[in-house]
Amino acid sequence: MLKEFFKRYWWTYLLGSFFLIIVDLLQLIVPRVIGNIVDALKVGLNDISALKLSIISIFMIALGVFMARFFWRILIMGSARRFEYYSKKILFEKLLSLSPSFYDKTRVGDLMARFTNDVRAVRMAMGPAIVMIVDAIFLTSVTIIAMGTMVDWSLTWIAIIPLPFLAMVTSFFGKMIHNRFKSVQESFSDLTDTVEESVSGVRVIKSYGIEDLRYETLKKKSQDYVNKNMRLVRVWGMFFPLIQLLASIGYIIATFYGGRKVILGEITLGEFITFTAYLGMLIWPMMAIGWVINLIQRGRASYKRLLDILNRESEVISKDPVAAKKLQGHVIIRDLTYRYPGSERVVLDNISMEIKPGTKVAIVGTTGSGKSTIAKLIARLYQVPDGKIFIDGIDINKLPPETVRENISYVPQETFLFTDTIKGNIAFGIEDDEEERIVKYASVAAIHEDIVQFPKGYDTLVGERGVTLSGGQKQRVAIARALIKETPIVILDDCLSAVDTETEARILSSLVNSTEKKTIIIISHRLKAVRDANVIYVLHDGKIVGHGTHEELIESNELYRRMYERQLLEEKLEEE
Repeated sequence: MLKEFFKRYWWTYLLGSFFLIIVDLLQLIVPRVIGNIVDALKVGLNDISALKLSIISIFMIALGVFMARFFWRILIMGSARRFEYYSKKILFEKLLSLSPSFYDKTRVGDLMARFTNDVRAVRMAMGPAIVMIVDAIFLTSVTIIAMGTMVDWSLTWIAIIPLPFLAMVTSFFGKMIHNRFKSVQESFSDLTDTVEESVSGVRVIKSYGIEDLRYETLKKKSQDYVNKNMRLVRVWGMFFPLIQLLASIGYIIATFYGGRKVILGEITLGEFITFTAYLGMLIWPMMAIGWVINLIQRGRASYKRLLDILNRESEVISKDPVAAKKLQGHVIIRDLTYRYPGSERVVLDNISMEIKPGTKVAIVGTTGSGKSTIAKLIARLYQVPDGKIFIDGIDINKLPPETVRENISYVPQETFLFTDTIKGNIAFGIEDDEEERIVKYASVAAIHEDIVQFPKGYDTLVGERGVTLSGGQKQRVAIARALIKETPIVILDDCLSAVDTETEARILSSLVNSTEKKTIIIISHRLKAVRDANVIYVLHDGKIVGHGTHEELIESNELYRRMYERQLLEEKLEEE
């Protein structure tokens, strides 16, 4: 990431450093001018014009410093801000490209911490740290040369005695700062994740009355963050005073020996004032070394955390990709055995099924039998072994994930709506938002009548994650959002659990009648709603234990018959 950024913006840092060096050079002139004024005043001025000229020159130098400082801030600090934008853009693009298995193992709070604190730490290393490095190297070198050539070399060597000790101190503290800041960032990730979970699940927390328990959890996370920050502050708090102490020792030595040289007449008072001014300028880069080490080590720790994301590869990849734009919807699964990444448990065991184009196929079964896993694999959300799933005769691993998803409308169990209007949520999957299309598919999903009852109709804001809608309404908006894509394959993964049986049957019937030549895959625990499916597959413990029409399964499959009879009995009891 840094390499690509510097390839593009190296010239801004180079030009900014040039203006920074101009500032440093101009600042070196002022002490010499002041020293000359002091010496001139000491012997007496015959012509006041010389003093006026010196004052004007100081003013012009100040003006030059102002202009040069403005440009280096725009160039260097501006580039650091560009990096902040660039890094967040690259990170977001990377997150969009990663497979769901990454999010199964990564906390949202941790990702947010990397987008905020870590990016900021790297930006500081790309901006203020660069300025301090240039200052520390150039200003130190030029100031020492100016002190020696314009005043006295022996006094200069004595004054810079603390510099080697300064280098040893920064090396010692640098590694400690790096490790402790990394620990601080990890603790911040934990804290951010806890806050995000608490806010997202505030209704659950209140309904269970566990506000105090959640408060204690957050308190522990906050205290851990404070403790790790204090460990860093203790090192930091010792580091900078020690740097100042070493810098001040040089100042004390120079004052002692320089004052003695003035008394002995080896240097003039003006030269001594010039020397002390230069020494004062030398203290800043000596202190800046401490800031640089702190910023660089923080930036390094954060950059490693960013690279940890950027170096991740999506587990869903295409081998020898085949160009295919429009699919017909013929799905074949052959002897598929599947385990989720990082797990040894077999979720699907030797599964085989054929879903012909334009048919309605239902997948039912017991809880945890692998129904949703089949839907996720067909939608290419997870990588599958080669030669196990085919769409239109092409191995799914040879189809780019984008191609598969462009041809599949998938509605998962967990309904997610964006903080937008109902209209915006339904039109999310398309480039335009034609009112007629939105109303059409809202009607298919049996949500149109509900929407028009709202005061603002389709312009009603649904709130975060659709909180202002009921569970059934959210599910039906999600179905409308999927259907408006008009894809050849539609997968409904138990996404009507929050609506009544009659509404579910009406939606499925409307879906079949309004989507000719579409392959419809329905995963449902309500057998009554899928009785009219062309084929029904029954799963149990990851295996297919039967398939056929509703009537065939009632006659031949005991598990299906028991499930159906139990559901009929439950409905009858509810009516009574």
